[in-house]
Order: sequence, then C-alpha cells, then structure tokens
Amino acid sequence: MEAKQMSNALRILAVEDQPLLLLDLADQLTERGHHVLTAGSARTAARLIDARIDALVTDIELGDGPDGLALARLAAQARPGLPIIVVSGGVRPTRAQLPPGALFLPKPYRISDILAALDTQQAARAA
Repeated sequence: MEAKQMSNALRILAVEDQPLLLLDLADQLTERGHHVLTAGSARTAARLIDARIDALVTDIELGDGPDGLALARLAAQARPGLPIIVVSGGVRPTRAQLPPGALFLPKPYRISDILAALDTQQAARAA
C-alpha cells in the first residue's frame, strides 16, 4: 500500500546503526518530500538535535555508546514537543522508558507506519 505524501515537508533526523536500513529509511522519506539528516550513532545524532529538525526517528539498538532511548530522552529534554519515533526489532520499551509523547514502532515497519506516526504527532503538537 502506497503511503500518502505529507503536505508539509519535515526535516527529519533518522538514526540507525545499520547503514542499509538507514539509507532505505532516508530514501523513502526523501521520496515522499521530506528532508532527512542521517546519523549512524546516538553520539553523532546528539550533535544534530539542536539543528532545525522537525522530528526524530531512531532505532533503539545503536551498537557501542548510548542507545536510542537515551537519545530520545535527550532530544525530548532539549527540544520539548519534538515528535519522536523509536523503533526496534528486538527491544520492546515500556511506556515509562519512552519520553513523553514518543511513539514506538516494532521492526519491521512500513514507511506508511512511520508517516502515520509523524502525522499523529504533528496533529497532537498542533492541538
């Protein structure tokens, strides 16, 4: 099923330690009109949190260093109200482990799942 293109392009920070998955996510978001910044680790991504991003999509398991949950908490603290989507194929975080307002999606996900979660968070932010 083809995902709808969002009417407003977002600047999305995508974080994934598996290069092919990161490239695929970035390509799919770009094809739908979004601007994507990419990072392969939480450390690299943390330096981009202050950039003018509209949303964060991060894997939980990011190899060595801080994980995606730590990054999500940092982003929520630095940028209150920032839409955050956390994904994982193994770890299933509890609601208490996620920053307020963050959404979790299990892997494998479809790009339509990511876009729907972004729509949900954008609508909640606008309300």
